[in-house]
Amino acid sequence: MNTSSRILLSAKTDLDERLAELAQAFAGYPVPTSLEASPLSEASAILTSLRSSQLQTMNAEALGYYASAALTTVGSVGDYKHFMPRILYFATADASHPGFDPCLVASKLRLADWDSWPLPERTAVANFFYAAWAYERLQNTDFRVQSWGWIAAMAMLDLQFEACLELWTRLPTANAILQLAEGGAEIKGLQRGNGFWGSVSSRHRDCILLWMMSEKVATALVEGIETIRPSQRWQIERMLDDIEDLKRNVR
Repeated sequence: MNTSSRILLSAKTDLDERLAELAQAFAGYPVPTSLEASPLSEASAILTSLRSSQLQTMNAEALGYYASAALTTVGSVGDYKHFMPRILYFATADASHPGFDPCLVASKLRLADWDSWPLPERTAVANFFYAAWAYERLQNTDFRVQSWGWIAAMAMLDLQFEACLELWTRLPTANAILQLAEGGAEIKGLQRGNGFWGSVSSRHRDCILLWMMSEKVATALVEGIETIRPSQRWQIERMLDDIEDLKRNVR
């Protein structure tokens, strides 16, 4: 087994352990027997779907609509806590529904005043977010590009995303470098506070932009080119160009 495979296996093992901790932390919240919902939502149909199987075996289709509508038009905080371990499972396994997007999950946690939750619950959530990012940054960008979504979600929740940024340049596998290079597409959102970056403080956004302009990021990208297939190296070159444009704009 090569180094990249060992790092990926370790990240997957850690992710599975953090998911088990989530399940344990939220095990005390029962499956709902009814749902509060706006008049425009079909609460009974949603509830039937949610109760169609055990939480551990529930598929993305059964959970997807609820995950998107939860707390805004359907259900209570207690309901969301019951389903959250499965929602977060799909956040790293299935991107078929908006409710599994890490930034949308973070926005719902903010809506639920998650920073007032019991410490074991907050710790389980935070640890899962860190593990999810560590796993996602190792994925092939031909199939999944979620690393920056997890960084944004952590920043939305005031979690310690800075440590993740530092790790990105210290363990630069080929896939991690390609995931890093996707950051060029986030620069305008970071500068202007567009999209989910609008829910991130300007202090956090500036921190990320400064990190992007650091020598360590440029070095990781340049040195990482040799590990990338020739057909994908343009992605690294594009990110380096985006960084130079960013530096010119802040002078």
